[in-house]
Amino acid sequence: MNNTWLVFSASLTARQQALRVKVWRRLSGLGAMQLKNSLWLLPEREECREQFFWLVQEVEAEGGEAVVLECSGLGNVTDAEAQSLFRRARDADYAALEQEASDISASLAAGPEDEILRRETRAFLRKAQRRLASIRAVDFFPSGRAEVASQALNFLSSMLEGQTEAQPAVCSLPDFACRTWVTRERPYVDRLASFWLVRRRIDAGARIRFLSPDEAVPRGADFVSFDMPGADFTHRGELVTFEVLANDFGIRDAAVRRLMAVVKAIDLAGDAEEAGEDRVSGMPAEARAVKDVLDGLVTISTNDAELLERATLLFDALAATYDTGA
Repeated sequence: MNNTWLVFSASLTARQQALRVKVWRRLSGLGAMQLKNSLWLLPEREECREQFFWLVQEVEAEGGEAVVLECSGLGNVTDAEAQSLFRRARDADYAALEQEASDISASLAAGPEDEILRRETRAFLRKAQRRLASIRAVDFFPSGRAEVASQALNFLSSMLEGQTEAQPAVCSLPDFACRTWVTRERPYVDRLASFWLVRRRIDAGARIRFLSPDEAVPRGADFVSFDMPGADFTHRGELVTFEVLANDFGIRDAAVRRLMAVVKAIDLAGDAEEAGEDRVSGMPAEARAVKDVLDGLVTISTNDAELLERATLLFDALAATYDTGA
């Protein structure tokens, strides 16, 4: 069954250039697609019909001629081709917004103490949310890219919040030297990244022990438990274990701050998958890429120790890149 379309056409003289520009801007703002010359297309929807007829009245009030036609076919342009025009245009809008957010995330990681940058970031986020809403309002045939852009803004917001909400360290590094860190077997992003943080920022000589599901958690001064129910360091409110460790030990360097947002995005997507939701496709491109590599490491690693070793190299490489502000 064919879609029904609305086609707008205006006839303006050469001396009505200002009106021509005004009409073009209005049509672009409505999310209309230009087919040929003066033919502009919108899907047949009540709000679209109303907007087109308002524009007809404006054009005629300023001495031009305009008409709106309703049709169930577009000649040699198929419905699928027409819908693709709308999707490509909106996806380009989302991609531009996502790229701006990504660029600012990189700048924020490189200059976290730059108060001007932080103010500009807050201003950008306010405008970006309105911009995202405007794009969504004319996203007549969604491809799912809106969620990707939304996650990019959330990613940037979490970076900003992570920096502004930093608290003084409540844990002393010497108190945690020469300990064995214990967690459940089959580690994934939060456990892997958390122990990377322990080795690289807390205790270079820390040991790890993976526990089977029925194995009791060892207690005592020689052990520190993490990322499991009742552990010394685990999820706290909306914070993942990586964030809890960074906050409690006062670790706020640029690489850790940026990794914080990546780890959280992947970890929350994993929780959503277990609940039957799909948030992976909406993750920021940076987090999706890291998740893809981690999934590959899980596949090729024969045991938890090997996976940890390979994941540590991955986080080392990411930290080196983030330290350069890339």
